[in-house]
Amino acid sequence: MRVRVLINANAKSVRYGRIPIEFFNRYVSDRVSVRITNSIQDIDRAVQDCWDQDQELVLLATGDGGLHRFLSSFVRIYDERRRADGSTKSLPVFATLRSGTANLITGLLGIRGKPLVAVQRLFDRLQHARSATELPRIRQKLLSVSDGIHQRFGFIAGTGLLYNFFLEYYEGTRHSLLKFFKIFSHMVLSLFTGSKYLNRFLSSAEARLQLDQKLQQISRWKMMAVSSIETRVVFFRAFKLDKLAEQVQIKAGNPSRWAIIRNIPNLLLNRSLKGREMLDRLAKRVRYERDSEFGYTIDGELYNARTLTFALGPEVEFVRL
Repeated sequence: MRVRVLINANAKSVRYGRIPIEFFNRYVSDRVSVRITNSIQDIDRAVQDCWDQDQELVLLATGDGGLHRFLSSFVRIYDERRRADGSTKSLPVFATLRSGTANLITGLLGIRGKPLVAVQRLFDRLQHARSATELPRIRQKLLSVSDGIHQRFGFIAGTGLLYNFFLEYYEGTRHSLLKFFKIFSHMVLSLFTGSKYLNRFLSSAEARLQLDQKLQQISRWKMMAVSSIETRVVFFRAFKLDKLAEQVQIKAGNPSRWAIIRNIPNLLLNRSLKGREMLDRLAKRVRYERDSEFGYTIDGELYNARTLTFALGPEVEFVRL
């Protein structure tokens, strides 16, 4: 089995030495190779090399945002390139580590424990496995996000509240799990005290939202998030989806502060959001459009667009670590 380790040099645990790049060198052999990426261009070149070398298992040492970038590159390049006979190649089996800040996505993909322990666990298993199909795996559908120019792939995407949260998180040079929960806690406190802090996250915008072929009646939106993966956030399950769902789930609306408070029991009990200006649905295709450019996020990475289209992407497999 050919194994490639791709390391995102910008991932937090790599950058601060909690996952020393040199650590991976002990596993290098005629079957295992290591490559470091520092940019999007590096990622594309590394993925092209994986295609050329028929890598069966790819270990991605990166955070949630980097994972989205790697997967987007893999899907695009493996879809574009062809063998001499015109056939395509299947995506490799992936493994990943808790290498970022919040590790929301990597945690949902069955990744347990500290990164270096997980790496050791993986290579211990590889000693007894002849192929990646013998390893314990989790199958998951990706979320396809198109802005009309680029098609990207991840697991959770959105605008409004979700985008504004990450915009606040990336403000300044220090990004940590403590900062993540500090912002979240401040938002919850502002929700109940009525302070103005929450207002910066819940600005209302005029937009058109279409689920499948039906245009929604709500014309202003403060939040819009779409997911292809079952998602737990702190103490509530934000999205409730089977691993191989046939539809994406969307949560959106133009809620007042009191409407959010009234929906807290629904979040805690994993029930649908309720309210006249709230939307909690499943759909095969979601289209969101504004007359002016807006910001949106995919798994914590920030982009800009005027139109977004969401749908299910291809199925991927991750080794349970």
